[in-house]
Amino acid sequence: MSTPPETIRVNIYGREYSIRGEADPGYIAEIAHYLDMKMRQMTDNTTVPSTSKVAILAALNITDELFQRERRMRELEDGQVSVITRLAEKIEKALTDTSTPSPAASSQKAAAGSEALERLSTR
Repeated sequence: MSTPPETIRVNIYGREYSIRGEADPGYIAEIAHYLDMKMRQMTDNTTVPSTSKVAILAALNITDELFQRERRMRELEDGQVSVITRLAEKIEKALTDTSTPSPAASSQKAAAGSEALERLSTR
């Protein structure tokens, strides 16, 4: 039997809220504090007439942060795919180069093999 979600009390923009969730209470407190900080930033330089407008502005800013991070993550992933593709091509080329010896290398190996056979047969 699972334990019921724990309720944690948080303060956001001067109001206390009871939050119930499956997440760690410390994590819930951390994100509530982050939201409180963002809402307070909205009113640092300007007076915003209502709490709902402050909340919407904070939500827009947090959403912008999320979208910017997602964009950076996609750019990093694309860069990594490009690097991995180039490395795979280099590995494939190196494997191909070592599995198909050049004609000069084949001649050298054949000559060395012939010399070894001559030495064995003259003994």
